[in-house]
Amino acid sequence: MSKLIASLFGMEEFTGIFEIIYKIGLCIVIFIIGSLIVRVVQKAIKHSLRSGSRLNPGKNATISTVCSSIAKYIIYFLTLCYILTVWGVSPASLLAVGGVASVAVSLGAQDIIQDILAGIFILTEDQFGVGDVVRIEGYSGTVESVGVRTTRIRSADGDLYIIPNGQIKIVSNMSKGFNRAIVDIGVSYDEDIDSVIDLLEKELEKLYTQGTIKGMISVPEVLGVEQLADSSVIIRIKADCSVGDNWNVERQLRRLIKNTFDREGIEIPYPHNVVYVKESKGE
Repeated sequence: MSKLIASLFGMEEFTGIFEIIYKIGLCIVIFIIGSLIVRVVQKAIKHSLRSGSRLNPGKNATISTVCSSIAKYIIYFLTLCYILTVWGVSPASLLAVGGVASVAVSLGAQDIIQDILAGIFILTEDQFGVGDVVRIEGYSGTVESVGVRTTRIRSADGDLYIIPNGQIKIVSNMSKGFNRAIVDIGVSYDEDIDSVIDLLEKELEKLYTQGTIKGMISVPEVLGVEQLADSSVIIRIKADCSVGDNWNVERQLRRLIKNTFDREGIEIPYPHNVVYVKESKGE
């Protein structure tokens, strides 16, 4: 093609330059086409999962992210191979180089391969998905995306944590089934503990029956004395809640229990400072 263009303009001596320009232009066109194919395939994946899947939205978003990433890497790899053939690299050479490169990658990129395999297991085992509230390696937040190599979670204060999938060993998923609210209440040693527990059980059952606190799925249970602290007796209460409502339930329980104790005259201990004033003998 470059020779034909050069002959048409009578510039055969610039055939080599025209050939390079032609190849560069062809490579740009191939790259643009590859990018368009990536966008079309990713949109098709998202549309097919959104319309035909029976999975929950979080699972759909997770599978869509992973499949889109895999499709993108495959299409760009094929695009690169085609661009190399434009510059005279034969397919056989690409296969040979690919074999050597695969060995080099397997040796030098073990962490990357581990991240990818871990990401596949996270997806297939449904450990967590987009939208789940999790605790991973000491970091808590909402899962924003699960990629081929990394997982992104957004903490309550807005920080974004990017965690390689290969480093995820233990996951606490707080979005499976239900959550549990745990409330510890300190009561004075002077109080009758049995009477306090009986009062709490009646009040908590009333709160659940009347639906005063939204999100509870069962009657809160008074577990009993949790600890004999320095200045108070700690009573523990638990309540099963809908996913994501445990923090609000804990706050509401503390508020209502405090109001109940104030009404019944039950003391909640707090630190006191006793000051002794010593008078001089001469005064």
